[in-house]
Amino acid sequence: ALLKSSCNFRRRSVSSMAARMEGVTVSAYRITLIFLLIQAALALAEDYVGANEGVWVQVGDMEILVRSSYLFSHPAFPTPVVLFVSVFVWLLVCVLSAGWVLYHLGVRRGKVMPYDTLFEGFGFAGKIILLNVLIGVFVFLWACLFIVPGIIAAYRYRFALYNLCENPDMGVMEALNMSKAQTMGFKGQLFVLDLTFIGWYLLSGLTAGILLIWLAPYRMQTDMGYFQQIKNIKGIGYFPEQPRPENDDTFRPNDPFGGGNNSQW
Repeated sequence: ALLKSSCNFRRRSVSSMAARMEGVTVSAYRITLIFLLIQAALALAEDYVGANEGVWVQVGDMEILVRSSYLFSHPAFPTPVVLFVSVFVWLLVCVLSAGWVLYHLGVRRGKVMPYDTLFEGFGFAGKIILLNVLIGVFVFLWACLFIVPGIIAAYRYRFALYNLCENPDMGVMEALNMSKAQTMGFKGQLFVLDLTFIGWYLLSGLTAGILLIWLAPYRMQTDMGYFQQIKNIKGIGYFPEQPRPENDDTFRPNDPFGGGNNSQW
């Protein structure tokens, strides 16, 4: 039943996303390409610093040439430099990923999202970094008990970044607790949703990641669809107030349960 529900939602998401993307000024595929190229450049820089002159090592009869770092051969950088670059790259990816979320949140609302949306996360970078650190710590601690609690914890905080991006003024712990409440009872559906994408990611690997240019925005919009639907069902999340006409002083409560002015969210 969960699999059927997830597949039906995905089919509805295809037509819904296609309609949204037609009216987008900045192509989701172009901005995805930029996002992936930035990530690749950061990974390449990290691999370059982490490489050393002993990369061309034979293991039995096989020469290891798996990561891009093996393309480089130079004297090893000091360990503090390697650690600094690794942490710096991780921080940048966290902030850029928030920009990626902001772009897709705006697309769902019919807004014009320019290319520099990818860098809007730097406006509240401290909260984004702290959120990612806390999620990593919590998931790690649960995973120390056993792998399954770690996986459950990862799904528990799945929407935390979405909540923070929707309302950067909220606290980090508020975003985490909100995600816990939102995903309660829906972790199974989210897990099945991820399973339905395994074949696509395998196919993407066969295309050296090129397919991700089309797959990544589709995957994100599907996830956003689940996020918005769960918000409305649970009545938990950030619901922006609707603008009212001038000289209209009619009282309209901001119904957190998806009714009235918030039904479109």
